[in-house]
Amino acid sequence: MTTDTTDTGPRNTASRTNQELAAELVRFLETNVPPEGLFADDLFTDFTMPLWRLQAEGRDAGVRIRTDGHPGGGRVPRTRLDDTSTGFLLEVEEEWEDRGQTWYCRELMRCDVTDGTVTQISVYCTGDWDEATVARHRETVALSRP
Repeated sequence: MTTDTTDTGPRNTASRTNQELAAELVRFLETNVPPEGLFADDLFTDFTMPLWRLQAEGRDAGVRIRTDGHPGGGRVPRTRLDDTSTGFLLEVEEEWEDRGQTWYCRELMRCDVTDGTVTQISVYCTGDWDEATVARHRETVALSRP
């Protein structure tokens, strides 16, 4: 478990665990349909990608950032979850089909949780890698872990 000793934001006092919320967030990433109660109505979203940054106020606007950028569902083959004093960090790898090929990205999401719902989410994305980029990376770099 990762502990943040400098954050003084809201505390997660909910009945739903971070593990349950993270599983719901992954389901959202795979289906583009947010499970009921995952996001607060007044959700704040801060999405950072290479060379650009977007923000949204409200649940619907935050969901729209996702669905506009990834109109279809996908797969999340790997995740890592770390608890924080205000919620959790979720690291994911995503794969999806679009324009006749398989795409890939990695994301780190910092979620603040209040009363069992995500109230703030900050997403840091590697950017979308097409099949050529994935192949070039595989040929160029030897990773010691997936």
